[in-house]
Amino acid sequence: MISQHGGKMSPVRVFIFIVLLAALISISYVVSGQLFKFGGMVITAFAASDGMPVGDGAAPASADVMLKLVPVFNGLAIILTIALTILTVRWYIGTKAEERATFLKKMFLYEALVIGVVVVLFPFFWMLCTSFKPSGQELIINKSNPFDIVPSEPTLQNFKKVLKIDAASVAMASEDPIEQKKNFGTYFLNSLLVATTAAFLVTLFASMGAYVFSKKELPYKQQIFMLLLATMMIPGMMFMVPQFFMICQMGMFGTKWAMFLPHLASVFGIFMLKQFMDTIPNSLLEAAQIDGASEWQVFRVVIVPLAFPIILTLFLLTFLFHWSNFLWQLIVTNFENPLSITLPVGLALFRGQYTSELGLIMSASCFSIVPIAVLFLFAQRYFIEGMTQGAVKE
Repeated sequence: MISQHGGKMSPVRVFIFIVLLAALISISYVVSGQLFKFGGMVITAFAASDGMPVGDGAAPASADVMLKLVPVFNGLAIILTIALTILTVRWYIGTKAEERATFLKKMFLYEALVIGVVVVLFPFFWMLCTSFKPSGQELIINKSNPFDIVPSEPTLQNFKKVLKIDAASVAMASEDPIEQKKNFGTYFLNSLLVATTAAFLVTLFASMGAYVFSKKELPYKQQIFMLLLATMMIPGMMFMVPQFFMICQMGMFGTKWAMFLPHLASVFGIFMLKQFMDTIPNSLLEAAQIDGASEWQVFRVVIVPLAFPIILTLFLLTFLFHWSNFLWQLIVTNFENPLSITLPVGLALFRGQYTSELGLIMSASCFSIVPIAVLFLFAQRYFIEGMTQGAVKE
């Protein structure tokens, strides 16, 4: 067997290529088919949504549309798979014989990475699909195709119930204005305010404390720092009772201040920022002071820009902690005041003693991951910029 480059084709390599190509075809067809069907499902759900309860016309209409579109989804998946297969075969044949081992290694690596991505993102994809399923069908599996998790009867009723814009919720809110505030939108804004404020204050206080411990001289500085680090070995659960007592004595129970005020002192944040600030040359601070910069200007103009990557990392970690801090927020929540209920506590309200409204939980969770995703994408750009701006050698 001779290739177009004059080299013999190894039977072992040909066999490996066939196996990898079969895996590529399977992965491409299954993944692309689900993605095409998911896109069509979302469009169908919005097009067929008419505000009617599930079972009174909305679900059957979307089911009919999805049934008619199944051949389209399958056809698009087949076309994409065939195109990808042809390109892969052409690339393999056009590769020199001595470079085909490298080609197979790259092919295996790419397929392994794709499988890894599918495994990692599958819970999020399942969450999105479940949020569009009618009530009672959340855990039903397609027996003919277990890999098909996209619902065939998509509906927006779960999202409407979560946001309380369905007919029943609107009628109830017109009779009792308090009911209008008991919705996911209120919980979402509460969590966003609490997490953002807490992350900003923790980052500010920790950066100032780290600057003092890193660049300033004070009596017993090392001993004080070690004492602070020792407090990290105390379990956080031991602080909850005294913190709750202090919050009640201060009259902050059921307020947003109670959600984050006891957690503004972050020893971990001080430690992490100090370790980074120790790498900043002291000559930069001395140069700024010679130019007449005040202590605040040195901190704001020199320290913060150079330590921006680690400061941003601490902001992200703190935001994520307060965004998902269920236990403490549950303890200090006043359920008679909807404006004090945050997102983690609000999600727990969808669970009853014997049943859980899985569709509502999944639809609410779809909204809850948006700030984390947006913040990560936004911070990733500035994290890279901060790393390049802070590349300073003494």
